[in-house]
Amino acid sequence: MQVGCGVYLHTVRRQAYLYFWHYETKGRSRVQVKEYIGPARSARSISEAARRCEGYYERAMAELQRLRAASLATIRGSS
Repeated sequence: MQVGCGVYLHTVRRQAYLYFWHYETKGRSRVQVKEYIGPARSARSISEAARRCEGYYERAMAELQRLRAASLATIRGSS
């Protein structure tokens, strides 16, 4: 499982733009997806980037907890 997300700046003609990256499952592989957020100095862009990171990690934690519970149930059920 590949988990991760973040933001990065991309400069075009001396203007900085904010992008959000994260991993998604496509078919049988994990791929990095990059999404445009907006101008880097925009309060809206900064807020949106933080919201997306928070949401990504909340979903990742929920998935890890689900996998953990399933694995432990399998282990305990096999004895």
